[in-house]
Amino acid sequence: MRKRIIGFVMATVLMLALAACGGSSAGESGAASGSASGSAAESGNAATGELTDVTMAFCTWTGYAPMFIALEQGYFEEAGINMDIQVIEDESTYASLITNGQIQFLATAQDPNIKMYTNGATSRYVLTMDKSNGADGLVATADIETLDDLKGKTVALDKSASSYYFFLKALEGGSSITEDDIDVQDMGDTTEAGVAFMGGRVDAAIMWEPELSEALESVEGAHAIVTSADYPDTISDSLVVNAAYAEENPEIVEAVEECWYKAVDYLNENPEAAYEDMASGFEEVSAEDIAGDVEGLIFLGRDENAALEDEAAAENIYALCEDMATFWMDKGECETNDLTDYFSLIK
Repeated sequence: MRKRIIGFVMATVLMLALAACGGSSAGESGAASGSASGSAAESGNAATGELTDVTMAFCTWTGYAPMFIALEQGYFEEAGINMDIQVIEDESTYASLITNGQIQFLATAQDPNIKMYTNGATSRYVLTMDKSNGADGLVATADIETLDDLKGKTVALDKSASSYYFFLKALEGGSSITEDDIDVQDMGDTTEAGVAFMGGRVDAAIMWEPELSEALESVEGAHAIVTSADYPDTISDSLVVNAAYAEENPEIVEAVEECWYKAVDYLNENPEAAYEDMASGFEEVSAEDIAGDVEGLIFLGRDENAALEDEAAAENIYALCEDMATFWMDKGECETNDLTDYFSLIK
């Protein structure tokens, strides 16, 4: 069910170059066109004369799906928002769309959001939506018992996916080897990495649900060496907003944030009904699919985000993201680790 197809480094540069030349990918990806201020700065929904048009985009992933609860339960409408949620699988278009204001809000994984920002995307952090808590993992054959045992072995993964960061941090914190000691096969797609492992073509693979559970059940001796539950701060999803739009429409940003918190509360109080709402916005996704994914996720509501934004906390959002930006800067994928403007709405 999961579709996180990320190609940020070169794609971000390309999209920003197109933006500078006046190019637009909105027609290709299905996003609505508009200025940086968006339609919410205008007179509102022409049909009702009451609601303000707002556009949000994300790919098919359960972590973002509480936004469909907010839609189905009428939270956006109650807040005076006519929310257009667009499911756009081609994440290489995101930097251009958020920078040009063709979408006002964007949900995607935290480290790609940081990569986009540090490479010039005009986005601002709003909140953290969820954390992977076992939904991603490294699965290996029976003879590989520890991370050190990966030395000289073949590991399939998708270097463009957010789980790649988790894998590298796991190697850094839990082994005496580095990526250079492993025969890494970049599959370009995490699902394909799982398929390669289940087909016996590699010794181990970084995968996510549902392939993770499928591999553990179908391959004799297969076991998880490490999962995102061991490194819960490495894979998270965040909501960002176009910077100019946020400056002109702070009340809309606050209202969208409030709708998210109400949706998470509804999910916690009415899970079965919530799964139906969450599945309703995706194609070929069932409530059962959602329920399975939720088992490996932690959704962050109001209190959790407040705790994360506390600078005195040992693991606050600013330090976590600075570490992430520094990590990718050292690898040449971030221009800077200065995230001051990125967090300007909450700090």
